[in-house]
Amino acid sequence: MKNPFNNIPVHFTGATVTRAEPCRICREKTGKQIGIVEYWDIKTCRIVMCETCSHIQLDPMLNEEETAKGCYAYYIEESLRTTKEEQFKNCERNFRRGVVFGYQLKSMKISPQSVLELGPGSGYFSAGLQFVFPGVKITVMDINRDVLYFNQQHHQFETIREIPDNFRSSYQDKFDLIIARDIIEHVTDISKVLTNVNEYLLPNGLFHFITPNGREDIWKHYLTSKLENTPSELLINHVNYFDGKGLKKLLYQNGFLPVKYFTYNLKTTIRGQGWKENRKLMNPVSKKMKADFFINENLGDLGKFELSKEDILHKWYIQPKSKWITRLYCLFHHFTIFGISPELNIGHEIYGLFIKDSSAAIKRTTFV
Repeated sequence: MKNPFNNIPVHFTGATVTRAEPCRICREKTGKQIGIVEYWDIKTCRIVMCETCSHIQLDPMLNEEETAKGCYAYYIEESLRTTKEEQFKNCERNFRRGVVFGYQLKSMKISPQSVLELGPGSGYFSAGLQFVFPGVKITVMDINRDVLYFNQQHHQFETIREIPDNFRSSYQDKFDLIIARDIIEHVTDISKVLTNVNEYLLPNGLFHFITPNGREDIWKHYLTSKLENTPSELLINHVNYFDGKGLKKLLYQNGFLPVKYFTYNLKTTIRGQGWKENRKLMNPVSKKMKADFFINENLGDLGKFELSKEDILHKWYIQPKSKWITRLYCLFHHFTIFGISPELNIGHEIYGLFIKDSSAAIKRTTFV
């Protein structure tokens, strides 16, 4: 029977080019150029797809200083653009998702004791996890001081100011669960990050992540290049665009085995993201927004919204003494009805829960 998804997503077209930097996964020195982006006014990069491992990334890649500046500018832009009501809803939504994830672990008879979250945002996902497991110790890692301060003040989480690419020996073999929700698409060297995650995990530790389906995520930039022949605007630093099959292979290579791995949310696919050539789906043409100017002009308005944890979680369904009510309500809002294989590269979000394969890690160490 013919697969109805054979032509979705479509194959990207583009010239084969010599890369400024080798592929961060397989070290290939050539690739297919499928777009050009301007990251604020900080850097202009090609979008290059590796024809060996299928990974799509920026070329040249952003460095740590460029990433930190752009991330801070976007943090301010997003904070000012999002209304107080929507910020409250986002925090509550993340809390509910953390509760659902916690009960999924509990149903598998898993009770984490020490958790590291990379790029925690508001921290409410881990707060939801802590609702299910009150004794769990949460540590969060981010490069943004404001994010870390918020997490420390609101949740009393331990904080680490660092990027996931840099190894911290003091955290080796310390955690039984590491969370990276909407973060691995931002890291500059995914291979280093996965190596570090493996080192930080205890034997049989778990790695949970979600990340956009790369074929849909890159589509808007590809269309701008193809239809307008001009650079598109990149404000949020999505620098990796993952192929579902390639990401799974990369995780295997770094000592992880799948527990759950699927793609969900097909609405974007139905609307044409990742296959339909429509100018409405294009990313905006670059305006080369000035990051330093934007930060200096808007920094004073950053603290205009005060988010109170008591107000955010003062909901009828959050019942510490009757947690089954909380569980049912959260499941009602965030239960995934079905998932499909990420290797099809359709659907908006890739969900992963992988376990550290200790035997693979031992073999890898032996042959180094």
